[in-house]
Amino acid sequence: MPLCSLLFVAACGDKVDDQPLIPYAPVNLSINITNQAYTALRYDNGAVTLPVKGPAGDGGVKGVIVVRQSAGTYLAFERNCPYRPYDACALVSLDRNSRLFMRDSCCNSQFDLRGQVTGGPAPRPLKQYSTSLQGTLLNITN
Repeated sequence: MPLCSLLFVAACGDKVDDQPLIPYAPVNLSINITNQAYTALRYDNGAVTLPVKGPAGDGGVKGVIVVRQSAGTYLAFERNCPYRPYDACALVSLDRNSRLFMRDSCCNSQFDLRGQVTGGPAPRPLKQYSTSLQGTLLNITN
């Protein structure tokens, strides 16, 4: 390969690739959305957080945030921030005041309720998990 081609390839490095990916961890959760613990999931844009290990099952690296989009549509995201995911403080939570977005208090990255980056240094959206609703049972898996 000519030297100028090597320089061109080296100059085209992508900053997103500079950040490590969130490590793999099993996600196998089942929650009954009518349970009192999940009342926030009874209205659109309501959200709840699930721990890594708990009565609902296994919840990823640092837990899962579940957001109701509409009556039959739910989204689930890893709570591990994609910016420097190996930092102990890289934890995404629902904004306590507005409850209209998610943020990582460690790096100040912000995400909308669809997991997309809206501010801060995060190089990519939140890691999303699959959801399926069967009656009142919401299953979340990877």
